[in-house]
Amino acid sequence: MDSIDEVAKVAYELFERDGRQHGKDKEHWAEAERIVKARRMEREAERDRKVVAPKKTSVKVEAPSKKEKTPKPGEAGAAKQSKKPSPRTPRSK
Repeated sequence: MDSIDEVAKVAYELFERDGRQHGKDKEHWAEAERIVKARRMEREAERDRKVVAPKKTSVKVEAPSKKEKTPKPGEAGAAKQSKKPSPRTPRSK
């Protein structure tokens, strides 16, 4: 629809909404222009959002690499830890 035709249609709808009061044609026309402009901007913004919106892609998540497990004290393969001298063991000087 041509923008002038669209403005005229909206202005007429405003005229009818106001009870068909004559003498407000310039007010109705100005308001219709604002409405049509806002609609046009909203359509363009919607179109731009569709163009700019990133496409959803699946992200491949890899399993964490299997690192060698650090053995806990007391498990096989654990490094021997030095023990504190027992109270019965004489200390060397």
